[in-house]
Amino acid sequence: MGFSIAPYVLRAENSGLEVDIIREAFKAAGVSVEFSFLPNLRLPIAFAGRDVDCLALSVGYDLEKIAGRRVYGSKPTIAFRNHVVSLASRHLRFDLLEDLNGLVVLGFQDACNYLGPEFADYARGNDLYSELSDQALHVRMLFSGRVDAVISERRVFLCWRDRLESTPVARVVNLDQDVVMAPLFQEQARQVVFGTPSLCRRFDQGLAAIRASGLYDEILKRYDTAEYGGRQ
Repeated sequence: MGFSIAPYVLRAENSGLEVDIIREAFKAAGVSVEFSFLPNLRLPIAFAGRDVDCLALSVGYDLEKIAGRRVYGSKPTIAFRNHVVSLASRHLRFDLLEDLNGLVVLGFQDACNYLGPEFADYARGNDLYSELSDQALHVRMLFSGRVDAVISERRVFLCWRDRLESTPVARVVNLDQDVVMAPLFQEQARQVVFGTPSLCRRFDQGLAAIRASGLYDEILKRYDTAEYGGRQ
């Protein structure tokens, strides 16, 4: 799993929205699972070295090319929708990728490999763009005015904003400012990618089982209310 993508991945609790879906799908398939939480850049390295049996990744991520191993992708587990998040007071519009030009933009680690080739070209050719794995810091930097915009998944951004409200950060950074989330990127389905087809098939069977039983929807509701109360 990625290092920390709250509320999808909560490393300290060995849980999270995506983690729980994957765990329950494996459980329904009769497979025990142990999670390793790694920075995004370490994921293909761990898979290439056969240190892990499978990875949770966005559909379309070319793991086969990067890791040099044959891969087998599961059915979608969940979908991410990354947005360009800016302060409403800035009155910025993001309808095209070119609208990011000239702005200080912060993305998540390895975003250039997750958000498509056009974004990769932008990221590699723009000195005002940078990436950080700590998405709590994304929130702090946006609300403190240190960056013009951040690229973040909706649930991730809202979760970290609400978590920071109960920390000393809230005394020095105004976290109650309105934000605008521009859906500049296409929704990206997530999946589990395996090195063996048989394990992939078993996982898909387990995933289908928890969808049919209603457990999948229960997990979604649990995280949409527990972390930030559905607040926009």
